[in-house]
Amino acid sequence: MVSIPFHIFLRLTLWIFIGCLLTGVLSQVRVASAETKTLASGLDKSALLKSKDAAWNISADTLAYDQEKQIYEAEGNVRITSGDRSLEADRAVLDSLKQEADLRGHVRLRYGKDWLEGEHVVWNLKDETGSVDDGMVYFSANNFYVHGKSINKMGPTEYKLRQGFITSCDPYKPDWKIRYSQMNVNLDGIAWARDTSFWVRGLPLFYTPVVALPVQLERQSGFLIPWAGASDLQGVEGEVPYYWAIREDMDATFYGHYMSERGLMSGLEYRIANTTWGEGLFQFNYLRDQASKEHLASQGYPYQTADRYWLRSRYSFEMPHDIEGRMDLDFASDQNYLKEFEKGSGSYDFSNKMFRQFSGRGILNDETILARESSLYMDQRNESTLLGLDVRYWQQLDTSLNEFTLQKLPTFSFNAIPSPVLQTPLYYSIDSSWTNYWRQEGDRGNRLDVAPRLAYPLHWKSYLDVEPSVGVLANTYWMDWQEDNRDAWQGRMYSDMQLAVSSRLNRVYPLKMGDYVAFQHSMRPEVAYQYVPKGVGQNDIAQFDLVDADQSIHEVRYGVTNFFTSKSVAKDAEGNSRTTYHEFARVQLFQAFNLDENDPNLSSEFAKTEGVSSVGMRMDLMPQKYITLTYDTDFYSTENTDASHDLMMTLDSGRGHILRLNYQFRQDYPIDELIAESSLKLLSNVYFNTYHDYSLDKEELYKQGYGLRYIHGCWGLGLTYEKEQNDQRVALSVNLMGLGSLGGSFNAGPDMPF
Repeated sequence: MVSIPFHIFLRLTLWIFIGCLLTGVLSQVRVASAETKTLASGLDKSALLKSKDAAWNISADTLAYDQEKQIYEAEGNVRITSGDRSLEADRAVLDSLKQEADLRGHVRLRYGKDWLEGEHVVWNLKDETGSVDDGMVYFSANNFYVHGKSINKMGPTEYKLRQGFITSCDPYKPDWKIRYSQMNVNLDGIAWARDTSFWVRGLPLFYTPVVALPVQLERQSGFLIPWAGASDLQGVEGEVPYYWAIREDMDATFYGHYMSERGLMSGLEYRIANTTWGEGLFQFNYLRDQASKEHLASQGYPYQTADRYWLRSRYSFEMPHDIEGRMDLDFASDQNYLKEFEKGSGSYDFSNKMFRQFSGRGILNDETILARESSLYMDQRNESTLLGLDVRYWQQLDTSLNEFTLQKLPTFSFNAIPSPVLQTPLYYSIDSSWTNYWRQEGDRGNRLDVAPRLAYPLHWKSYLDVEPSVGVLANTYWMDWQEDNRDAWQGRMYSDMQLAVSSRLNRVYPLKMGDYVAFQHSMRPEVAYQYVPKGVGQNDIAQFDLVDADQSIHEVRYGVTNFFTSKSVAKDAEGNSRTTYHEFARVQLFQAFNLDENDPNLSSEFAKTEGVSSVGMRMDLMPQKYITLTYDTDFYSTENTDASHDLMMTLDSGRGHILRLNYQFRQDYPIDELIAESSLKLLSNVYFNTYHDYSLDKEELYKQGYGLRYIHGCWGLGLTYEKEQNDQRVALSVNLMGLGSLGGSFNAGPDMPF
């Protein structure tokens, strides 16, 4: 047994104690380190952060978590994502308690299609607010890039920015930009910028102390792009529109159109799209005309009135009991209004375009028609019946005709579509109406029309359809004659017999051309015979419209309709075969043969053509590209006045070259007019447009126009020249993507060449 001196034992014991102590401390340090770096082992590189509003996925090359402070530290390819929202950076510190991320190095935040980027970003995940040093914001709604030395996002659409620029070009090499010292984007998505200057490349063009720019897609109140010009008739003119977003289902635009020779024309455009109150577009312009009679006479317009206005609308609505309605208004102050005011919100072209965009229907009567038509139509549709109310009012701008113009105030109608009669093979139908005809001077009164019909349709497989039918045409009048010696009650009755025969023939032809594998030709020949004998008392009844003309008829109508349908088979994105059918052409030919001789007592207005009528042809070509053509014509007739032609054709190369032709011919009016429009792509970003309206019967080029457009990414330039009779106009426009068009026009002068 070895004995150990006491002092050595004491030292050994002390060293063992210190060693155990150090071992415990180091053990605790290793445990703490393991707890701090549990996610940094190289195996787990992602984590899930949950909050009350959303769950965020965190991934990085290295990821650590401090459990006590609940802070994540990430480095290398950092991505923090939730749905369509993502944050990317080189390094990030994420405080899960505050829901706040401190991101550094190539930081990019994406929310839907919008994004924000910078070198240092502090971001609150919950409120989606934060600050950016030397960053860029992208608004996808109108392709705006906004740069700022300092960017603070205060809310969903609220920003405060300092010292930067805004552009819709490549932000790293913009062709144009608007520099600012301070910019605030408000809740309505309007960016108010101070100390702004407009730059083209490195050249400043103009300065303004404040400017408002729209940076959000949502409808927002504010001033729209103005325009300016000059002409001999109006003088120097310009218009400034202000848009008011009243609420989601309605808005309004106010127009101020100043003309140095005429004064200030005010305008209002109101739109509504409400599930209860319906959909409508209303426009109204008013001018207290300051032009002198001498000035108007020198321009070829006689003085009409000092109060100039135009009211027009398109309105559709629904009422209880399945009642649908439409109301169209068209009232003008005088017959020269639409001729004198051809530019701006009060012009026919502007209103017609707005109505087509809003409802798909333009203004019924063009600017040359002196009878402006307003109407109210309401109907209630059931499975087999239609009940309708129709009110028609024509405003005669030729005041000499106004008191004699016949108005329909109103017309009530009831119609029943062909429906079976009990358990028999017979079908009945009814067309009936009651109309109140009113005018200030002349005969006026009421007419009741009733036309019941009974039919017996027969079918032989799919080859032959035969339908004989009989009916009655009855007209009853209650009149207010200008002459007192005529009976107030009038009436007449016709019988009506018809026989219709038709067939359907189809044949499929195989075809190998690209994706096309076959096409089908369908023919539908038709022959119809109709006999309505002479009525009683034809010369004693009123003559309101064509219904009051002699309805007797004895004729045969015949024709054939051809349908052409293609079949194509192509692979979809998933590689599956997809079959498509497309009707690419339709051709119809028809003619009538009158078996009766005309009554020599009838006026030529109501007389029918004896023997064969003109041949009618309707053709529609609707291939999927290159050409669209519609052609209506009446030709070969014993009466030369029957000839007519209507041609509408569009040729589109698919490479920027477009040609449109519109030809109209009426031999009895006469009308012989050709309108041609073209657009040629001269270079990859240069387009040349032309417009010609030529009267063939007068051998006169009524209107012509030429335009040159240059488009370069985020901006474009346009130069146009127009000539209409003695009026010539040149316009220069600048288009900046996201801002709209800036430009004006001026009178070219009488000596300017075409």
